Amino acid sequence: PAPSSIRINALWFLSLTFSLTAGLVGILCKQWLRHYQQDISKPPREALIMRQIRYDSFVQCRVMDILNALPVLLGLGLILFFVGLIDFLQGLDVKVSIPVTILIGIGFGFLVVTTSAPAFQYLDIIVRP
Repeated sequence: PAPSSIRINALWFLSLTFSLTAGLVGILCKQWLRHYQQDISKPPREALIMRQIRYDSFVQCRVMDILNALPVLLGLGLILFFVGLIDFLQGLDVKVSIPVTILIGIGFGFLVVTTSAPAFQYLDIIVRP
């Protein structure tokens, strides 16, 4: 196979793997959250103890950190897919690859601006007295 075919397939399969992993982990986290919120039909003291045990294990397993990593996995999968798509289209026809590359660039620029805007807003608050 041609090197470009290997490269494109590697990018697309990595993209698929990241996306499916994010979906799987999201489902697992939803199950953990449902279990955590489950009603405990016990006396109040025992219910409180059980809820604290669940909360401690929730924190110990770092469920919130895992949930916060899911958008990163999905974003990485999306970027890998788009890089593979651009590589694929450049091998076909420049007339097709240029508009698609421009649209992907606009989308990526929007992502960068909307992701970094809160950081700049935070810096503006710090700098202003």
